[in-house]
Amino acid sequence: MATPALPRWLSNPSSNTGQNPLLTLTLSPSAAGSQNMEEEARPLFDVLLADCCRELEQGHSSWAAHRNETAWRLRRVELQVEAERACRRRQKVEEIEAKVTALREEQAAALERIDAEFKEQLRLLRRDAIAKELKLEEQWAVKHARLSRGLEQLGSRRRR
Repeated sequence: MATPALPRWLSNPSSNTGQNPLLTLTLSPSAAGSQNMEEEARPLFDVLLADCCRELEQGHSSWAAHRNETAWRLRRVELQVEAERACRRRQKVEEIEAKVTALREEQAAALERIDAEFKEQLRLLRRDAIAKELKLEEQWAVKHARLSRGLEQLGSRRRR
């Protein structure tokens, strides 16, 4: 928006000696000229005042729009950050769950290996026990047969 042309007394602050511009206008040398200037200055002052008010309202509207846009962008960023947070949490949970699943599978495999080792040891122990039992049985059978033969020989010698 183009700035309206300001009167010399308003645009040049050094020329203003701190006096009211309207008062300065009314103290001009000619009474008729001063009356005329006062009448001309009043509408100019009103125009300037209206322009300032309009600029102030536009500035306020612009600031309010900027504030609303900033608040909207902030909400969007907050939503994006929250979505990113939720995504990262979900990824971390999935990662940990995958590790837990892998550990459980590893645990199950280790337990299966332990069970298999002990089953194999038990099978070998049973086989060894059966083999020893068969060996002892054979030894007892041999001893029994010897004893029986010995007793038979003793019995047949006595009968003679």
